[in-house]
Order: sequence, then C-alpha cells, then structure tokens
Amino acid sequence: HLFWSKMSTGLPIDIKSSMKGQNYISFCRLDIDIHKNVPHVHVHEKRENKDHWHGAEIQVIIEGNWTSHRSKILHYMRQMAVITPYAEFLFRFLSDAADK
Repeated sequence: HLFWSKMSTGLPIDIKSSMKGQNYISFCRLDIDIHKNVPHVHVHEKRENKDHWHGAEIQVIIEGNWTSHRSKILHYMRQMAVITPYAEFLFRFLSDAADK
C-alpha cells in the first residue's frame, strides 16, 4: 500500500491503532523513499482515546485511472477482504472530472 500510494500521489500513509482498554491511540504517518527504499516516520505519537476506540486503521490515498483499472482495483479489494475477513474496508472514489 505504501509503495502504491507513494508512486501515485507522493503522499504518506496514516496508521492508527489501539488495544481494547488502552487510554491512548498510537498514530504514525509513514513515508518511503522509493528510489533508496528508505522509510521515513513523519509522526509517531500517542493520542488521547476518549471514545475508547480499539482496532487498527490504515488510511491510504491512491491515484489512478478508474476507467482502465477498475476491474483490477476491485479484484485487489476482494482479495484483501478474503485474506482479512475480520477487517472492514471503506473504499471512496473521488473524481476530478468536474475540475476539467
């Protein structure tokens, strides 16, 4: 995910996690130099967990051509769902067609 995101948008990924009963959420913003294969941690901090949320969340922004790659993207999402049946996926499609 990190390579795909970095190559298509240049943006880092955000990861947050907290175990049941923890009063904090671990938050990381990660990046990678794809030419040198060197990771970079922009942010690594503990955040307040007032809502007692627990789990793991990975937020990735990926750019691509939906028209030509739709079936491959959906196939990939289905594969992820099969190998991680306990996970919940939120897929959001944003079009910039209105901007053109």
